[in-house]
Amino acid sequence: MNETSLIPTLQYEALAREVERQFDAECGAVIAAAEREASTIVAQARAAARRRVHQAIIELRQEGASRLATAAAQRDTERRVRIQRQAAQVVRDAEPLLEVALNTRWRAAESRKQWAEAIARLCVLRLRPGSWRVVHPASWSAPEQREFASLIGARNDGELDFTVDDAVKAGLRIEADGAVLDATPPGLLADRRFVAAQILDEIGQQ
Repeated sequence: MNETSLIPTLQYEALAREVERQFDAECGAVIAAAEREASTIVAQARAAARRRVHQAIIELRQEGASRLATAAAQRDTERRVRIQRQAAQVVRDAEPLLEVALNTRWRAAESRKQWAEAIARLCVLRLRPGSWRVVHPASWSAPEQREFASLIGARNDGELDFTVDDAVKAGLRIEADGAVLDATPPGLLADRRFVAAQILDEIGQQ
């Protein structure tokens, strides 16, 4: 091979090497760009996954807290209902005992005297002067009636009409000008809400 024919060959090889170099460089750049893009995509995917996991944890915590709150509220409601039922039963059990206790107090002379004195004071405070009808048990004696009248005294210038009522076993019921002061056991226990509150308050104090 002469020098003249060798020149094109050398030029071709140099050109081929340059093309190969540029190809390698471009491939390297494309690969590097692809790797950077892939790294970015992976990072973004990881960040998105972390956000989803974090959000899922938050939602699970919120759901758990909500369930706990619901369960606590339900327990509180059930407890209140149970307490209310127990209180209502206590009141139902206590009411007849109260009436028995009041009847017992009326049968004792000293407590009956105190009872009548308290009624006399209430009559003077709450009833208009005039003719009063004093409804009482048959066992309330004439001396006790006179003592009651003396307690009323000059504070009522009307007449006292003492009337026996066999249905009345204890206490007195005073009727005056359309008004009634009922201090018999049924009358004293008529305000069931007040009586229930007093019973529960007494139990609470004990």
